[in-house]
Amino acid sequence: MRFGKICLRIATLGSTLLALLACSEDLPPPAPAPPPPLAKPPPDLSDAIEKRVEGKTEEAIELLRKYNEEFPDSPEILIQLGRSLHDSGQYALSAFRLEQALSAGAGKTLLKEVAQAHEKAGDEKSAQARYSEFLADNPDDSEAWLAQARLLARADMDTEALNAFGQAAELTTHEDCLIMAELFFEKNLLVQAEYWYRQSASKEKGITPRPLLGLLRVKLATKEEDQAEALILAIEKSSPGTIEGSGLSEGAAALLRERRFDSLFERGYSPQEMNVTELANALLAKSAGSKSPSEDDPVVSTGPKTTPGGETSPTAPLVTEDTPPSPLGETGGTSLADAFSQPVETEPDSLEQGRNSYLSGNYTSALLFARDAIKKNPENSDAWRLSSQAHFQLGEVKEAEMTILEAIRHNPNDIQTHMEYLRIARETLNGARYLAELEKAHERFPESTEILWQLARRYHMVERMPVTAAILYQRLLETAPETSVLGQQAKMELIKIQNF
Repeated sequence: MRFGKICLRIATLGSTLLALLACSEDLPPPAPAPPPPLAKPPPDLSDAIEKRVEGKTEEAIELLRKYNEEFPDSPEILIQLGRSLHDSGQYALSAFRLEQALSAGAGKTLLKEVAQAHEKAGDEKSAQARYSEFLADNPDDSEAWLAQARLLARADMDTEALNAFGQAAELTTHEDCLIMAELFFEKNLLVQAEYWYRQSASKEKGITPRPLLGLLRVKLATKEEDQAEALILAIEKSSPGTIEGSGLSEGAAALLRERRFDSLFERGYSPQEMNVTELANALLAKSAGSKSPSEDDPVVSTGPKTTPGGETSPTAPLVTEDTPPSPLGETGGTSLADAFSQPVETEPDSLEQGRNSYLSGNYTSALLFARDAIKKNPENSDAWRLSSQAHFQLGEVKEAEMTILEAIRHNPNDIQTHMEYLRIARETLNGARYLAELEKAHERFPESTEILWQLARRYHMVERMPVTAAILYQRLLETAPETSVLGQQAKMELIKIQNF
């Protein structure tokens, strides 16, 4: 009986399954899923670009803004919109749109345009940061280096500015050269300052007193009195009163009083009561042959000399002992260009001649002058250093090393001399010795960011010790300003190490 009930249940279950299967065969198949909507193709930007090229910037901006509403994350649209805004003079908006393009994935080559927009908008700090990023990947872009150098100079980052100007020396204007000259003067690097004052004068259209005033500062600082006096007279003859108010008037007047007091006093002047312009005018009047306040004072003639018999003989202009030297080394016409470019009567000392030869690329002459200066004063560290620099440029590396060590021995606390030594040591010492010298230099000059940078790079790229390098990069970031070139580079290297 029980077996029969089980069979009945099985039969019932089978019938139910058969019924369900029959019903399922009658149901229609499920509908396929709808295809995803097709992505809207990006607009053709040729019309906007054409309007921009034609100078119809407002129309281009209006069109690109419509495109941007439809495609807010398109870097191509944002780039063209940023450029059009730049063309229309809306620099802050241009920088904003170009920054958006970078965030949307535009290439790093756009960084230079972003920096230019920030600079024109007056946001110089952001411009510096973007130029630093761009130059890290494009170190040969002289135009970007020059723009960065000007920004750094305005931010009073003198060393960084000079380094940046050095990367773009061939593009510098006379104003740039003047900035470099003044920065070198502030660092008491007078030879370099004089060189760039001369470069400034050679690059400007016409000659103005500004480079000459700078050169006068150098000559007063180095106590080269003949050259200083010649410059004072040249400046005052061309632009009377220029020295007054320049900060050089007292020193220039004192020089003229010291050198020309007797002759001026004998001619009826009171030098102590005269300013530099009045002193120069008195001396220039005398050299030109005009009459002095003293009626008995003889006239200095620049014409033919008359003999007692009434005959004339063509002779050179008469020069008395109180005739001031002209920048040409002779009496006669004085021009600012001549005053700036021509040599003066007093021959500079051996070290000065050696530096001039080195700057002009004549390294053999520079070496000879340096040796002459060493012969006169064997403890002259600057002469030893110049000798080393000349040897190095001539390819005589061992001699360069020996002479720079002598320079350090006579002036052990000069950081620039140590930097010269490290540059030479990189060529002459093995890896371990050079690293040891870098460590010693860092211990001696812990405040030097340049030495710290070289040490960090050595551990990073040569010694393959990223942990030590990261510590040094971090220390450099704590020492150097955030906007400095080295600071930005250290930050990027630190990010690379951390990502690795």
